[in-house]
Amino acid sequence: MSVEFLESLERVERRWEWQSLVVDGYEWRWLDTACEGAVAVLLPGSMGDAGVFALTLEAMGDEARLVAVTYPALSDPAALADGLAALLDHLAVESATVVGSSFAAWWSQYFALRHPRLVANLVIGNGFVEGNDLAGNPLFDRESIRSTPAEELHRQWLDRIESAPASPMQRLQRRMLAERQDAENLAARLRGVVEALPCPALPIPADAVTVLDCTDDPIIPSDVRARVRSRYPGSRHVTLDSGGHYPHLLNPRGYQQLLASILERPGHTKGDPA
Repeated sequence: MSVEFLESLERVERRWEWQSLVVDGYEWRWLDTACEGAVAVLLPGSMGDAGVFALTLEAMGDEARLVAVTYPALSDPAALADGLAALLDHLAVESATVVGSSFAAWWSQYFALRHPRLVANLVIGNGFVEGNDLAGNPLFDRESIRSTPAEELHRQWLDRIESAPASPMQRLQRRMLAERQDAENLAARLRGVVEALPCPALPIPADAVTVLDCTDDPIIPSDVRARVRSRYPGSRHVTLDSGGHYPHLLNPRGYQQLLASILERPGHTKGDPA
């Protein structure tokens, strides 16, 4: 997977240039396939930049307008939501399918809460309800993450990855953390995870929400997956048999089929890719 992914990433970055916008002093970066189709915004979780969606961009970028976003070193969901809204307004996107993974699955709900006009569909992928959901995982120890300086936290996570058994995912995560995500960005996202509070009820139709999870997710326990689904009883619930915590990487076919089915639904307004 890592060789295939890294080759895909190189092709994607040759084809589509990184763009950037400063919102309230913070830089947002993105890759935009600029296709005339329906718009989907892809948001990574705690680790990595928008390049983690390279397989999705390459497979679907000629069929839909995919905007993969690297968001800045912010923990506050309101600031993240408003920054993303400014980015979509900048891109002349009137509404989009917003696809959040992990940490972004959580804060993208606040985007729908604050900017419902911009949301055609919301995909809550491999997410959680609040920081306490992950309290049993030492990777997300609240006091440790709060008290550890960003550079040290980044070093600890990189050391942990480098000492893990070699695997395609291990090599990919090392590349992302060592070369593409700085300490402040990682620390802000991790602090956002451990400080997360449940999002209030959303002002969008229940059937505009898709909850995605994977049976083999090692990060999100089964009871937390059930809790996320229970908060959206009228939404579409999709469970993939494989994909771990990163179905866009570990089960790209299933992930892409789901995204394609959502983009075919009514309610999209095409953005102007010019």
